[in-house]
Formats: sequence, C-alpha cells, structure tokens
Amino acid sequence: MHQMFLNQLNKKNLFLFSLFFISCASVKAPQGGLVDSTPPKLQSTNPEILTNLNEGQKITLSFNEYIKEESLKNSIELFPGVDEKISYEYLGKDIIITLPSNLDKDKTYVISLNSNFSDEQNAKLKENIVIPISLSNTINNGLIKGQIFGSFKRPSILLWKGVIEKEDLIQDEPDYVILSSNKFNFDYLSFDKYTVVAVDLYNPRLPLDENMVSFHSEKFIDVKEDDITKINFYFNNQNIEDESDSLIEEETTQNFASLVGSLNGNYILPVVLKLKNETNEFKTELSLDGTFSIKNIIGGNYQLIAFQDRNNNKILDTGFFNSENTSEKFYVYSDSLSLRENWELEIENWRIN
Repeated sequence: MHQMFLNQLNKKNLFLFSLFFISCASVKAPQGGLVDSTPPKLQSTNPEILTNLNEGQKITLSFNEYIKEESLKNSIELFPGVDEKISYEYLGKDIIITLPSNLDKDKTYVISLNSNFSDEQNAKLKENIVIPISLSNTINNGLIKGQIFGSFKRPSILLWKGVIEKEDLIQDEPDYVILSSNKFNFDYLSFDKYTVVAVDLYNPRLPLDENMVSFHSEKFIDVKEDDITKINFYFNNQNIEDESDSLIEEETTQNFASLVGSLNGNYILPVVLKLKNETNEFKTELSLDGTFSIKNIIGGNYQLIAFQDRNNNKILDTGFFNSENTSEKFYVYSDSLSLRENWELEIENWRIN
C-alpha cells in the first residue's frame, strides 16, 4: 500500500514537473482577446541614465507588451557601426542588450530599433526608437530631420560623417542608416559636416551605385549647435506619364480645374512647377515675372512642387554617380491642394528660399 502511494505520488510530481517545464520553455504572450494593432512602446531602460557606460555592459530595454522574437534579427542596430556586432537576449517584454567591447569614449552611439521591430501581434513600429548611449558623461544633440517626396516603396536614409566624394560612397559603409517611411530624424549627432543620400529599396549587399539613389541638392550638410537642420529628398516615378496641356485641351467634353499663382524668393530660372497626385501629373514653367498658370487639371487632391530645372529637361533630376551634379533644388508647397472642376485656385506670393 505504501509503495503504491509513492508510485502515484511520483507520477503526479512528474506530471506537474512536465507542465512546469513546458510553461518555462518559451516566453510567449497570453493567447486570446482582441487583436492589438498598436506598436510596442519602450517603458524604461536599466540603467536609467545611459552615460558613463562601460564596454560590454548590459542594458535592459523594457516594453509595455510582449515582443515578437523573430522581429529582433533585422531590427536592432548600433550607430555609428563598429566591427563587433551588438548582441541581445530575448525575455518576452524585456530585451537585454550587450554593448560591444570596442566603443569610442568620445562618441555618442545610438541603439536603433527600426520598423521591422514588432509585438507578438505583428504590430510594427511606425517610427524608429532611438536610444542614445555614451561611455562619457555627455550626449551629443545635433539633429538632421527631413522628408522624402515623390514616388517610392521602402526608402532608407544613409549618412556618413564628413564630406564624402561620390566614388567613395560606393566603397565606404555608412555611419548611420534609417529605414524610413517618408519622414526621418538623425538625432544625437556631433556638430560636424555630413554626407546624406536617400535610397529606395536599399540592398546593402549591392554596390551603392547599383541601388536607386537620390542625392541632396547640397554636397554636404553642416550640423551646427542650436540649429535644426532640415533636408528633403525626391524620388522620380518614371511609370507616371506626363499630362500635357495640349492633350487635355482636346477633351472639350470634360470640366477641369485651374491653378494660378506667383513665387517670391531666391531662385534661378528656369523653374518648373509640377502638380502631382497618384494618377496625374501636370507641369508648367515659371514666367519671367514670377507667375505661373496650370490649366485643364483633372479634379482631385494634389501636391505642388517647384524645382530649378538646370538642364531644361522638365524633369526633377536627383543626381547621378557619374556626374558631379547634386540634386536639383526643389520646394514643396506646405499644404495639399484640393482642386475642384470648374474652379480656379490662386496661390499668392509663395515664398521659396
């Protein structure tokens, strides 16, 4: 009788131990309930103050929900890059980062979580989470922010410290890479000169000149103290055919909208104005007196861009590796324009610099 009781007790203990082992084998979010579409939020770091750190130190990032472990592989990065890769440990709502052992004490680094980072419901970040760290007692506060215009799919912004020639961009790894939607920030930079390009569908395994690159209108960006540096990039979509006024005038049975206006500021002629949405594009040249007029516009919501057409080809050229030219300067009207058929919209004194 006593032996039978012990056998039953051992079986029960083995069953409970098995349940315990299974429950502890992996860290998973509780199942059931409504599907959460809100991206995870960083709640705290340990240590809380991320200065005066040590090489090889561990930093715990704590989030408000369970993180999808598979999303970590391509979403955690350290900038500027170093030879030794950043390592991490997954603990459900927590991620433990181990810093490389070859960091520079005079630099501010950022741990970046990009838009591949997601929770268990696959809700991805809409904006990168950027965490500044330093082995010294200071954090740099230089800032470059900007926006991407035109037609693109999955843009990235690449940044090099210093004034880098185009041929060297092909050979040198960028110091920072941001996987963007259409807006981006480079935070915690030192006050210095930087070279910045935009790349759509960036493939780091290909030479940069084999990627789809858009250059900035200036060769380098100078980041200064107490100054927010703003830059823009543009991608051309060659699949959208231009609509010419002469073709539209033949469609006499359709009603159209019109746009007129004037420009002020420092610009060099010729200047082309481009009115564009997802399906239509209309262009006109700025007159010598600074006025413009676009007729026969199909009604809808549009974005208005003015650009300095250096080579007079009516295309916003964004620079090429085989040319010294940078991107042509362009200016984006701040508001979306709603154009209604049989109406004329006027933009007075649009100031560009």
